[in-house]
Amino acid sequence: MMVKVLIIIVFLVGDICFASNRTKLFQDIIDKHDARVAPFDTASDTIPLSLTVFLMSIREVREKDQTISLSCWIHMGWQDKRLFWIPSSYGGINSVVTTSKYVWTPTSVCLYNEINEDKCFTDERPVSLTPSGWSSYVTSRESVTQCTIDISMYPFDLHNCTLYVGNLFDNVDFFKFNLDYSSFNTQYFVQNEEWDLVNTNVREVYFVGGNTSYQQVHFDVIVKRRPAHVLLSVLLPIIMLSVLNIFCFVLPIESGEKMGTSMAIFLTFAVFLTIINDSMPKSDKTPYFTVYLVTQLLISGLTVVLESIVICVHFKEQENPTDKVFPLDSTATDNTKSKLKCGLCKRFKISGKRLDNIFMIFVIFTDLTSLITFLALTCR
Repeated sequence: MMVKVLIIIVFLVGDICFASNRTKLFQDIIDKHDARVAPFDTASDTIPLSLTVFLMSIREVREKDQTISLSCWIHMGWQDKRLFWIPSSYGGINSVVTTSKYVWTPTSVCLYNEINEDKCFTDERPVSLTPSGWSSYVTSRESVTQCTIDISMYPFDLHNCTLYVGNLFDNVDFFKFNLDYSSFNTQYFVQNEEWDLVNTNVREVYFVGGNTSYQQVHFDVIVKRRPAHVLLSVLLPIIMLSVLNIFCFVLPIESGEKMGTSMAIFLTFAVFLTIINDSMPKSDKTPYFTVYLVTQLLISGLTVVLESIVICVHFKEQENPTDKVFPLDSTATDNTKSKLKCGLCKRFKISGKRLDNIFMIFVIFTDLTSLITFLALTCR
């Protein structure tokens, strides 16, 4: 029993001593530090700043607004030599955590293409310190940034969205982004159901204004749309309807169903395109996919016209099976003109069934050409 009591007393004394060391460390180092004053005086005292973005997820890509919404953690690191201490003097303490309220932080670091009001990293967040004076500031962010989105390749579109990070007061706050220790981390990234993360990149960019150059760090996020849903729910039904268009020419003329079938398919095209119009991305640029859909609608309408011609020619043949060609004059009656037309059809051996085959080949060629052109322009 006495041994247990002694062990508990030893632990309590150790905790008290450790706590007193930590308190002394804060009193000697942090409390004497003025958080309003930066750890530099002039440009010659410029300190390096590391910047790491931990991308967590892609929340949304809005084509109409030309924006991308990201969830991420942002880590900044720099050295403040005023916060140096010797661990052995404070019970071997190698790190402490405080908040940005009590130590200096680079509040002029901003995300330039952020569309929300909170563009700069000024929130009060935890800051960890090490004996060398190395300070680490970590904050989370739900960022909505501008992004140029070109949907002409929809649904196989690929976009490069960039986060522009820089020093808002480059001529006052003397710190420089250290690209060697800056990175874009995707270790904790969760995939989006609509977009794939293709690649990320970090690059340094300088802008020259007058006699001064301004540094920015650009974090590139390359995303690609997942086309499976669009292909199965939109493209596949359109292809099936275009195939049904072709079968209109296979139906026997005597069945009396050619016009009804072609008209029904045309109306199905029109209704279907009206429905999927709401799901199409809105943008000033017209996607090749939209051009393909409109082309299929026009072909379906053309099929109705071609079937009308086929039926007309066929029944004219039935009405005038033995008429011959004779000159057309100004006194010819409508019946005479009809006989002439049928005579011409027989002369050039153009029958309703022959026209059906010619028009079917034409529609097949047009359908394949439009589909291959669409895929060739978008699948790159």
